[in-house]
Amino acid sequence: MVAGLAANVNAGPATVTEITDWNTTPMENVTVTDPLLNLDNYSPIYAGINTLEVTDGTSSTVENGFCIDPFHWSASGPSSPYYVVTLTGAPKSPAQLNAFTATEIEDLWAKYYSPTMSSSSAAGLQVAIWELVSSNAVATDGLPAAEAFSVTSFDYGASADLASLTNYHGPTPSLIALTGPGQDFVTASDGGETFILLGLTLSALVLARPAIIKSASQLRKAKAIPVNRCSSVQGQAN
Repeated sequence: MVAGLAANVNAGPATVTEITDWNTTPMENVTVTDPLLNLDNYSPIYAGINTLEVTDGTSSTVENGFCIDPFHWSASGPSSPYYVVTLTGAPKSPAQLNAFTATEIEDLWAKYYSPTMSSSSAAGLQVAIWELVSSNAVATDGLPAAEAFSVTSFDYGASADLASLTNYHGPTPSLIALTGPGQDFVTASDGGETFILLGLTLSALVLARPAIIKSASQLRKAKAIPVNRCSSVQGQAN
């Protein structure tokens, strides 16, 4: 597969199978309260790198990714149709991203993602992404603060990850989202550099960054952190 079709942001449909081996992938358990999923101080929830098999009908790739959908359980087994979209095309309601928050996620990826990252670093990155998505949903998508997600255990450095974005001036990678009937994911190839998947390349978003970090910090009082089977419930089949 080669890079191209930059203007074609809806390549698909595709089938996505979440094939994460939670016994080997970098991850940690976090304890959460999740009103929309009827989880109250629920533990353990997996937070870390997801392994995704993406099939477009003629070829398959296996990608590392993180959950960006705090409001839906992941599908069991192969699930379709999924679509390759920009980050602003995902996740599904009630938490579709705006361009600013999408750029924040891309910058988090640039600073912290590595396919060989430690379990604690992977968990911190996942929690930071969840915080951005959840805070954005409350701030701009009309999600009541009482329905936000919260992590009630250690956040594995997510707060520090988010705070560090204030002083980040490095490159912003072009990431993509996979959106479909299960959870939505953010993914990229080769550690977040130029992404090649299903013949699609997306341009980076370059935006100023003031308010979302402040918003995320304020919303931590409501513990606005998502949870789902991207962070799978221990002992439940993926």
